[in-house]
Amino acid sequence: MSESRVLEILRSCNALLEGHFRYTSGRHGSEYFEKIRIILEPRFVDELGRMMAIQMDTLKNEIDVVCAPAYGAIVFGFSTALHMGKNFAFLQRNNDGNMSVRSGFRNLVAGSRILLVEDVSTTGGSIIESISALEALNARVVQVGLIVDRTAGTMNIGVPYKALLSVKAESWPQDECPLCNRGIPITTPGSSGKSAV
Repeated sequence: MSESRVLEILRSCNALLEGHFRYTSGRHGSEYFEKIRIILEPRFVDELGRMMAIQMDTLKNEIDVVCAPAYGAIVFGFSTALHMGKNFAFLQRNNDGNMSVRSGFRNLVAGSRILLVEDVSTTGGSIIESISALEALNARVVQVGLIVDRTAGTMNIGVPYKALLSVKAESWPQDECPLCNRGIPITTPGSSGKSAV
């Protein structure tokens, strides 16, 4: 598996943006991975899903279901499940804004061994929320698979994880952001339904 190929895909889709961004976590940074631009090209979603399935191949017999949180990660999780020959389920935010397993998938997920697929992670917050929602159904997250880990392997999410691309993308709390201090206009790209804090 080649990180250079993942970067090549991101660049070919114009999915790697530079500027001043407010992430879902509320932190600010100078790089943003616009995954919707990858989704516009299903062949790349399929390729990344196949790459994730290959990366997780040694765990194939330890996983019952592949899950992904809505919305951006759903297509990557689905593609991974397809290439692994596993069932797929997704999580979404409920009316209270909390992550939960979609009702039609609860019986499938309950008590299962899970591979949780996420697209891009900056702090691991959404992953931790997803793990809690799965554990509430007595499911066990065996592994997390990421398309892009922006922490270069330093996240502490309580379970093992692997990423197709691992980068150290610096981010700051709003009150410490050097881009804000320089007066650079900010963009809040994407929307996961989670309010920035």
